[in-house]
Amino acid sequence: MLSQHHLGRVLLVLGAASTMLLAACSAAEPNELDVLEWDGYQDPAFWTDFQTASPDTAVEFSFGISDADILGKMEAGGPDIVHFYTGWQQFYVDEDLVQEIDTSKLTNWDKVPDAFKELGQIDGKQYYLPWDWGFTSILYNTAHVDEVTSWDALFDATYDDHVSMWDDGPAAVTVSSYIHDYDETNLTDEQLAAIEAEWITQKPLNFLYWTGEYTDFCPAVESGDIWVAYAWQGCYATVLYSGSQEVAYANPVEGRNSWVGLYGIAADTDSYELALQFIDAKLATLTCSNAVTLFYYGCANQDVMDAIEDPVLIEAFGINDPAILESTNFTPLVTDEQRTAWTEMWGRVKAAPLP
Repeated sequence: MLSQHHLGRVLLVLGAASTMLLAACSAAEPNELDVLEWDGYQDPAFWTDFQTASPDTAVEFSFGISDADILGKMEAGGPDIVHFYTGWQQFYVDEDLVQEIDTSKLTNWDKVPDAFKELGQIDGKQYYLPWDWGFTSILYNTAHVDEVTSWDALFDATYDDHVSMWDDGPAAVTVSSYIHDYDETNLTDEQLAAIEAEWITQKPLNFLYWTGEYTDFCPAVESGDIWVAYAWQGCYATVLYSGSQEVAYANPVEGRNSWVGLYGIAADTDSYELALQFIDAKLATLTCSNAVTLFYYGCANQDVMDAIEDPVLIEAFGINDPAILESTNFTPLVTDEQRTAWTEMWGRVKAAPLP
């Protein structure tokens, strides 16, 4: 039988242990994540490795319709993880919306090329994990169009009513900057006015301004209604697979453009370690392979890209051209004021009467 003295010590120990257990429980991360995404990426195929490793974690998705919309939703608060595209990195850091990523805890980080890692850095610190990527160039129908060698094909009146431009002001600014050798990050008022006038003149050539969902765009390419288009490589692969039209994907003298999707972890998340596991698993082999084979997007896991054997994907990603990325322009960082001005400019372009 325990003496009163020993019983008291036992109760003290049990009390201390209970206090420590409660503290540990209260400090433990919740087993749930809120991921701010683009519609489509909630498909289990695009986070299958995490789902397999953490089947009990509750993952909820919310969605944005543009990079500007996604930034606004992050400013409103709530998500643990955000997925956006290059050109917007600085905004999240300036507003303290994201925190540094501890890459020492990522098991797949060594598979990411340095050039992609650097796109996720601000002031030498790794704030973002690169994941999906692709090209933007001119997709054209070779039955109706001679070889395209410049972005100025989008302004060629020969293709009246058979041209398609993405419905995006910053993209329009980028194209004009390539053609006229403007410094996109330091445009003058006169240059922006010239860009606006140029795109107003281009309006009658368009069959449609397409949106990010691709639902209206790719079918019009496959039907033969669109001959020349600002396009991502995903639609190029889609048309190659279908065989509906003879198409090519240009290597303009000004260079292709490339975009990279980045994942960041919210500065105020209660689930930092779990968020690390989620974005690390995005780079795992099966999840990355799904991005390539189902969406026709590149993935930042270079081992997966090196393993591609499908001739359509080899063509779509220019894998047989080891110098392709050297002549590719990555989206630069610009200010919020610049993006706002370009978006407003595009609104005026679309509202302008046909010339």
